[in-house]
Amino acid sequence: MEEKKKFNQFDYANEYQKENYERVVVLLPKEKGKALKEYCKSKGIKTSAFVNQCIDEKLKRMKIEL
Repeated sequence: MEEKKKFNQFDYANEYQKENYERVVVLLPKEKGKALKEYCKSKGIKTSAFVNQCIDEKLKRMKIEL
């Protein structure tokens, strides 16, 4: 008898991220990282969303389209 595999949300999310996103690690001095986190928290945005927005703006100024 076949055993049904139980849906695992964590595994699903990880697989989705592997297929659709690129993970980039950024090293910042502690004080800069802390300031970035505090700023994002004060604006109610996620740090990754802020970094993505900054990258998009820079690429636009450089006239690089994705």
